[in-house]
Amino acid sequence: MSSGGNAMNTTKTVHAWERMGWVWSVIFYLSLFLPWAYWLAQGTATPAERWTASVLVLIGGLSHWVFAFELPRRGVASRSRLWYGIVYAGVITGVTFGLIAIHDIFFFVLSGYFSQLAYFLPTSLSVPISLLSIPLLAMQANEIDSLGAALRQPVVWIWLLVGVCGSLVALWISAIIQQGHQQHELIDELRRTQAELAASERSAGVLAERQRLAREIHDTLAQGFISVVTHLEAADQALESDLSSARSHIGQATATARESLGQARRVVQDLRPEVLEGSSLAEAIQREAAKWSQRTGVAAAVTTTGTALPLPAEAEVTLLRAVQESLANVHRHAGASRVSVTLSYMPDRVLLDVQDDGRGFKPDGRSQSDGSGFGLTAMRQRAEALAGAVYIESSPGEGTTIVVEIPRHNP
Repeated sequence: MSSGGNAMNTTKTVHAWERMGWVWSVIFYLSLFLPWAYWLAQGTATPAERWTASVLVLIGGLSHWVFAFELPRRGVASRSRLWYGIVYAGVITGVTFGLIAIHDIFFFVLSGYFSQLAYFLPTSLSVPISLLSIPLLAMQANEIDSLGAALRQPVVWIWLLVGVCGSLVALWISAIIQQGHQQHELIDELRRTQAELAASERSAGVLAERQRLAREIHDTLAQGFISVVTHLEAADQALESDLSSARSHIGQATATARESLGQARRVVQDLRPEVLEGSSLAEAIQREAAKWSQRTGVAAAVTTTGTALPLPAEAEVTLLRAVQESLANVHRHAGASRVSVTLSYMPDRVLLDVQDDGRGFKPDGRSQSDGSGFGLTAMRQRAEALAGAVYIESSPGEGTTIVVEIPRHNP
């Protein structure tokens, strides 16, 4: 049988009882046709008996084909359309009792009959019908005419006991099948949930990558362009009064533009910052501070404390970008005369302090219409992605301190 009965209405999972449904079809056809063929071969039946039995066997065989194969092929299952199962059960019950009434050899049909009831009907119907059929069959087999007489015959009670035991087994198997079906549904639901979670993670990964690229672009191209614009504006102001200074600013702008171009190519290639290749984080910060001091004329001192140990690449990039962003903000906003950068290696974390003696500000009320707000946001995002944090301490007239904290064993 390709569907029906205990084959629950599912399209995603083919259960074992569905795959083995053809076995019950084979048993039913054998129990129907073998006794009929053997009985005809004996030649003891009257023409009327042969004709009646043949018609009943044909009805039973065709009914099984329609309900077990043809209707499921058209998308109809007996349990999803309960009345189909009831109609089929009524047909094969009439066929079975009619054949047994013709000759006792057709009791052999019972070996397929009860399995059909269990397969095509819910247990709440198949078990009562089976238990009701058993005493009627026992009365017919023992030629008992009344129910009262049947109840006084021990053989009828034996038949009933066998029926009860068979029904209990059927109930037990049905419960196992139902539990198996529920487990399959849970597995299907888990697979759907896993697929949705994977899609959500992919979407989150895409968003995180976009944010990372935005940070990279800001930390490289945006800062480079700001520096180029600053030098070009200074050169424009010095063209008429100080040609040497103007040339110096133009040279600085050219060098910065070339450096930004190289960094842009590296962002596209998704490589580590060039300044970190072949050198330690402390050395890279020292070089960045030196170049910044040369461009701005503001003294920048770099100090490293603790035992310097290698950090994950993303942690080093985060700390280096924090230095670049902090120095850029000092140049744009602080009006400082001195900056100190301290890189501290501790047993459980690494701290970066960038302190200036500039004009300071109120951290909660600072205008960030120039885009520096995104730089601080990007700095925080980088640190938080590594289970770290960014702290800003400042007040008007007292300078600013930016602290970036990164755990040594970040997740």
